Amino acid sequence: MTNTKQIQARQSLLDIAIQHTGLLEECFDIALGNGIALTEDLIAQEQLQLPVRENTITAHYGYNVIVPATGITDGEIKEAFASGEGIEFWGIEYDFIVS
Repeated sequence: MTNTKQIQARQSLLDIAIQHTGLLEECFDIALGNGIALTEDLIAQEQLQLPVRENTITAHYGYNVIVPATGITDGEIKEAFASGEGIEFWGIEYDFIVS
């Protein structure tokens, strides 16, 4: 049995899996069942077919209206690293001088 659920902004398949099934492993079945890649950026307001699961995790998320949204797009990653500033960009003895 499946349900149709609308994707919220910034949700990933991992967010969807934990919210609606209580199991992170379900992200694989959700991806396969919807014909999408596991790492695909989800688009808000689109619909996904999800397996129906009722357990303490899904009950907790539903009762407390918890909607995990941890997704980050490739564009946001590129923007975050576009500055080229910070220790992750510095080379020892080149930009970052050890004294």
